[in-house]
Amino acid sequence: MIRSADELAEQAGDWSLMRMLLERPDGNWRQRLLTESKDTVDPELTSAVQMAQAEANDYFHQVLFGTDGLLTSRESEYRFERDRGAVLADLEGMSERFGFSWNGSEAADHILALVGLMAHILSLRANAVRDNQIGEAIYLEGIAEWLRRGHLAWFAEQVTSALNSTQVCYLSHVAHALEQRILPVGERGKPARRPSASIHDLKP
Repeated sequence: MIRSADELAEQAGDWSLMRMLLERPDGNWRQRLLTESKDTVDPELTSAVQMAQAEANDYFHQVLFGTDGLLTSRESEYRFERDRGAVLADLEGMSERFGFSWNGSEAADHILALVGLMAHILSLRANAVRDNQIGEAIYLEGIAEWLRRGHLAWFAEQVTSALNSTQVCYLSHVAHALEQRILPVGERGKPARRPSASIHDLKP
């Protein structure tokens, strides 16, 4: 059953909000969070936005996500069975195919870039449903599932566990929101994920 355009737009908005919550705080970051969160109905994300107003700071973000940071944030760091170049080629190919431009400095397999890409794919799917392009919407649903299982699921448990271990409340709420979307209850705790096919093998 295809979800409504409004439901899909809400999903895309939540993914976009999660990406923003994981970004480095800048001058107007807190206000942008408040604006971005107006339409969310997810209590985890609402709490994360509220707590981030007081907890977030640039130094802590650098300690966590920086070059020598505490959090291993790239998918390829967990993909010992697959060459890093192949992982990046898949994600860069997907970004190019669907017109996703990542304005951050992180690599395409970084958690921030992947969460942003998912938000973009879901937004395209919402537009397809709104325009009654059902075939395109079904195709994009498959792409989103490929991105979830073939890429995000490979390191979601490690990333969310690391975010939780910081004992920073807003990051713990983001971790829970991510885990709920990437790893349904039946998939958690499994030692391996289904290997991802190449983006080039997926046809509309």
